[in-house]
Amino acid sequence: MLGQPAALAAESVWTPSLAVAFVALAVAVASFWRAGRKDKRDLFLRIHEALIEPDVVAGRRALYKIRDKGYAKVLIHQEAEQTSVYRALAMFDVLGLYAEEGWVDEETVLKEWGNSLRRSWAPASLFIEARYETIRWHSWPHYERLAKKALDRADDDRAGSDTG
Repeated sequence: MLGQPAALAAESVWTPSLAVAFVALAVAVASFWRAGRKDKRDLFLRIHEALIEPDVVAGRRALYKIRDKGYAKVLIHQEAEQTSVYRALAMFDVLGLYAEEGWVDEETVLKEWGNSLRRSWAPASLFIEARYETIRWHSWPHYERLAKKALDRADDDRAGSDTG
């Protein structure tokens, strides 16, 4: 590079190197982002599969049958059904935890499981009230927050359809 100042010659050498470095950085960031999305999807599919296991489905079905506190009191004395309801609520709680922590996409969870969360809210409240009449030692806080979001979302959807 005769006739060029040393600084200009050095700049021309570094420009392609910097371009390559930036491209490499962009590829690394894109790969990291894509891997994160894939991990979230895979984790969602695993918990989805756990939620459709026969004993968890049986627990949701038993839960949906609860219409009043009287029936909830009967159900808590039926060991098999009580255990399956417990398992269903525990799985919903794990789903809520995963969504809260961002380990799965909350929007996807609400699209796929929002209806079940909404349907389970009132019966679950009756079950918990009957099961823990004198003390409130157990709760499913992640489930409760996620179910409330599902209920709020349904309210928002209904409000939006009324104005449209």
